[in-house]
Amino acid sequence: MKKMSRLLSALMALAMVLALAACTPAASTPTPAPATPAPATPAPGGNDPAPANTPRTAPASPTVLRIACGPLNGYQNTIYNGVADLINKDLPGFYSIMIEASTGSAENARLLMAGEVDVGTMGLDVAKNAYDGTGAFDGMGSGKIRFLYAHPGTGAAVHIIAHPNSDIETIEDLAGKRMAATAGVMQGYLEDTLFAYDMTLDDLGDFKNLSLQDMMTALQDGTIDAFCYGNTFPNTNFTDLATTFGFKLISVGEDAVAKLIEAKPWYHQEIIPAGTYTGVDNDVVTFAQPTVVCCSADLSDEAAYDIVSTVMSHADDLIAMHKNFTGVGVETGTAYNIIPYHSGAARFFAEQGVTVETN
Repeated sequence: MKKMSRLLSALMALAMVLALAACTPAASTPTPAPATPAPATPAPGGNDPAPANTPRTAPASPTVLRIACGPLNGYQNTIYNGVADLINKDLPGFYSIMIEASTGSAENARLLMAGEVDVGTMGLDVAKNAYDGTGAFDGMGSGKIRFLYAHPGTGAAVHIIAHPNSDIETIEDLAGKRMAATAGVMQGYLEDTLFAYDMTLDDLGDFKNLSLQDMMTALQDGTIDAFCYGNTFPNTNFTDLATTFGFKLISVGEDAVAKLIEAKPWYHQEIIPAGTYTGVDNDVVTFAQPTVVCCSADLSDEAAYDIVSTVMSHADDLIAMHKNFTGVGVETGTAYNIIPYHSGAARFFAEQGVTVETN
């Protein structure tokens, strides 16, 4: 009996163990979920998808970029310090950017031609002469620079400013008068103005090179009768001069501007509206040329692309820095084809559906 009892107890214990084993699920090894592929990006200008973008890795040491863009107190200096900040924000560690002060367009081009800077702002005529190695750049070689993009707006509009009490009313009235312009580009503007009337500097009574501040002082002192200067309008210096002293703003005239444009196609006509300056109550017909940004032909495609991409994609930021950048964009940036564009810039514009000449 005792043996039977012990046997029954053992059988019951075994049954309980088997029941527990049946209720416990077997351990399993989890199977990894299949990886989700990165979405394909449509290839620019085509229908086939391109591989997903690969993040760029900053170089071991940043690429040095030197940009020449005029005087320290000029609006271009303000803009390009801003562009440098934006590039460094978008591409930290990629570039070390230095903004070089200069006297302006002609010096920027000379520095670029000499390899002392990588990027420079300049007038369209200066860009053409520098690319061709003609005029002031004779003997420096040709084909050394390329376009990146053009600035928006009117560019430098020529102002012929005469003493308020003078008898100067037209360009022809400058004959025999004492005139001034800053050396270089501004003197060139005066020579081109006279050219449109079949005149030269020899037709003036006297001509001298003076700085802008010295010209305004000389006009007020009566030691010159008029001066020539090109800038965006309204120019703050001229706004102040008009208020404190007054002046006449001489119209170049539509026919003369048309003649000039035919001979020098980098110019275009501009109208300085009546009321732009105190005491100037009539529209003034003049000529202007855009400011363009050029680079060394040896600049890397990556650097050229990054500069153009940053400027075009941060239009609102740049306009907030200075109103003269209002209108910056692909359309204005590709408005001129007088010299070839850099291939890196061309790649960016191609991605926006715009083809530019590179050779």
